[in-house]
Amino acid sequence: MTKKWGAVALLLAAFEVQSADAEQLMTGLAWEKRVLLIFAPDAQAKLLQRQDAVIAAVRAEMIERDMAVIRVSAAGRLSIDGVSHDDASASFYRRFGTARDRFRVMLVGKDGTVKLDRHGVVSTAELFALIDSMPMRRYEMLRDE
Repeated sequence: MTKKWGAVALLLAAFEVQSADAEQLMTGLAWEKRVLLIFAPDAQAKLLQRQDAVIAAVRAEMIERDMAVIRVSAAGRLSIDGVSHDDASASFYRRFGTARDRFRVMLVGKDGTVKLDRHGVVSTAELFALIDSMPMRRYEMLRDE
């Protein structure tokens, strides 16, 4: 397991043992992952289904960009890269000031700041162009050549 995935696995294990809140989870991912947060009223929301279809087609490119996907639903469900957790969504709604009845997509950079905030589906072209323009990502691309 790579160092980066090892850190995420440890964080997820800690998350399961204790009901970590949004602040703890986001702090644990800082400097390791870019986080795509997807808030939806429920799993059947059309915008959520469209956003999921967009990101499913580019999973390898997301991994290459050190991205984690956190889906938060008003029904109290939270999933981190597809692994489901209970009872943690409320802290994400509070931390990011999101209404439970709205769809919202946010990109949080490795530095912990919000880089993109939309109330609609975000295309991978827009998402990747933004990420690839970031100084840290540019350094990563040069380093990996």
